[in-house]
Amino acid sequence: MKTRLLLLVCCFAVIGSLSQSQAQDTSIPAKLTGKWIQHYSGISLEGANLIITSVDSLSGRISGKWIPPSGPAGGREFEVIGWVSSAPPREKADNVITISFSVSLTTYGSITSYTGYFKDNKITASWFNIKPNSAYEWDHISTGQDIFTKNP
Repeated sequence: MKTRLLLLVCCFAVIGSLSQSQAQDTSIPAKLTGKWIQHYSGISLEGANLIITSVDSLSGRISGKWIPPSGPAGGREFEVIGWVSSAPPREKADNVITISFSVSLTTYGSITSYTGYFKDNKITASWFNIKPNSAYEWDHISTGQDIFTKNP
């Protein structure tokens, strides 16, 4: 009987520690929800507006809108979907909130995906833009890096 009770207590302790380590930081939605301005690396122009409307604190799912600044898609809203994740900080390690999101710009038939991290009130992300039409076979994929700052 004591052995069963001890085994049961140990099981609950393990399950409790696993659920704690896998839980999302509940402050993440407040940190990420809002309007973000895209800043192109190496160019002083502001880019699109990323509006994160919701972040599910349990699953990490992101929803929002993407509004390009110019061109045929300029000013139109496009759906953003993505994910955010985190882990407890480890001693002597840099800690960030990881983020990934995508937008389908139906005006062009292209899809752009961003993957990066949130730190110091900025999102730093690498991007891949896939376009259906290109002058060359090798030119369907463009890549780069951008920084997003939150608009107060």
